[in-house]
Amino acid sequence: MTHRIDRLEALGVLPAVDAALGRLLAKKSPRDGDAIGLAGALASAALAHGHSCLPLAALHGFAADLAAATGADLAEALPTVADIRAALRASSLAADDATRAAALVFDTDERIYLRRYFVYEQTVAQALRERLTDASLAADLARIDASTLHDALAQGIAAGRSDDVDQRIAVLLALRSRLLIVSGGPGSGKTTTVLRLLALIVAQARTAAAVVPRIALAAPTGKAAARLAQTLRVRGGEHADAAIPATATTLHRLLGLGAPGGRARFDRNNPLPYDLVVIDEASMLDLALAARLCEALAPSTRLILLGDRDQLAAVEAGRVFGALSHAATAAGGYSSALAHWLQNILLEKVEIASRPAPLAEAFVELRGNHRFGAHGAIGRLARALRDGEADTALGILGEAQAEAALHPLGTTGLAQRIVRELVSRYADLAQAADADAAFAIADRFRVLCALREGAFGAVAINAAIEHELRRRCGVAETWYPGRLVIVGGNDYRLGLFNGDVGVALARAADGALEVWFRDADGSLRALPPAILGDCAPAYALTVHKAQGSEFDEVVVVLPARDARVLTRELAYTAVTRARSKVELWTSAEILAAAAARSTQRWSGLADRLA
Repeated sequence: MTHRIDRLEALGVLPAVDAALGRLLAKKSPRDGDAIGLAGALASAALAHGHSCLPLAALHGFAADLAAATGADLAEALPTVADIRAALRASSLAADDATRAAALVFDTDERIYLRRYFVYEQTVAQALRERLTDASLAADLARIDASTLHDALAQGIAAGRSDDVDQRIAVLLALRSRLLIVSGGPGSGKTTTVLRLLALIVAQARTAAAVVPRIALAAPTGKAAARLAQTLRVRGGEHADAAIPATATTLHRLLGLGAPGGRARFDRNNPLPYDLVVIDEASMLDLALAARLCEALAPSTRLILLGDRDQLAAVEAGRVFGALSHAATAAGGYSSALAHWLQNILLEKVEIASRPAPLAEAFVELRGNHRFGAHGAIGRLARALRDGEADTALGILGEAQAEAALHPLGTTGLAQRIVRELVSRYADLAQAADADAAFAIADRFRVLCALREGAFGAVAINAAIEHELRRRCGVAETWYPGRLVIVGGNDYRLGLFNGDVGVALARAADGALEVWFRDADGSLRALPPAILGDCAPAYALTVHKAQGSEFDEVVVVLPARDARVLTRELAYTAVTRARSKVELWTSAEILAAAAARSTQRWSGLADRLA
């Protein structure tokens, strides 16, 4: 029987693809088909909301939330938790782990998975656990006395501030383990720390006449990889060494995703040819991509993940970096042995946990901020939003500082205000002398939206801006000089990836339009507009799309009515995209509601690493 699934689909609660899966499972379970089918359909639906699993205890609440979002009335009761539990335990379609090939996994903590996502979690957890200890690295370190390590760390890292202590802890943890997880906000020194770390590892190898490690640097998106490459070029001089890459690539390119047959070029059977892999902006990693990365690492390869635990999670299922950070910090410190070893080298106090988590031995949080400063309005606003302190955030916005401001919005007139106040910020793109100049102009300013659709969403705001820009240019065509676009999907043929940004410029010789893109290595290339596929205007971006980017000034537009998507993580991520100025176009009530709501992602990854 599938009448419950049919009803939920008819009400718009279950998408068609999830309902179809539920009916297939029900058909294969004649005795408990309704319960099994519904459990599978809802676990599948949970993926679209960023969850890698669906806890049985949350199933009814999740279904009610789906119904509320569509205005549907779940008048017909769902099966009880006890009935679903009994059905899952008795069914051949549900296993308690991945050793048996079943469609669903109902684990010992009563989480319902589609089997593939359970395997993803296991893959990531196993790969990270295996990297936590390395006897050979520990033996190498044991041969170096504390004073020598102290002196080596002091080179390029000034002592005396807590954030510098954090940086030195990060370097030491990387020397003793094949895994390092570094969390920190914008300007906390993550890239600087990893450059120093790489320089020390390479120097150690040269001193010992050992093989210099092969290093790869990557990020989840082209924009993030390009920004990492730019930072490397700016700051890499003091650590110049041919062994340290001067460029970065996207994670998709690193793994060779898009290879013939739809498989990745690198996997467990053909691992990446690197001894050390650094992933920047790891907060954007979804579970499936993280599993692909872990599968492609050779057992001896070191992995360094850099991210911000407080940022938005990936759009796709799995809040990987957040789960790892939670697993590492649950006990609040290091083991006594590790803490004493660190203290002996650093000559600084290090926090000790009575029952430290295993992952804590490879985790460090950088607490400083070299971009905003301790007293800057953007930094203080970001911290208040991160911590859910709405009154503090509103107080900062009410200080009438040029750096951060609140501009209340009404329910109408947004399009007119956008044309009046924002379009001029993009007008200079059409007159840019070259692509470099155009990208410099584009990086000065951006509109960020919480929503994609609706009057306050990126699509509508882009339409209003683009309509006015076309009017000023006197053109009706889709493409015009200065058009700023973002790629919406992966085009392996053209080497363009989701999130890549381009700008259309007229060719000096004949006036023909070309769309310029900046690749992850910083190089520029032009493509004719006619061959581009999924491109959309990029004057306004969703906050998700803006992750990995920075702009001098940002306008953040939140909707007039509260929505579940409005969270402190979204507000924090939006505000920290700005380098020098941020305007929040919203009401105090909506901002307070966002600060009060925290993102919830169901996952078993943290438990598997505990």
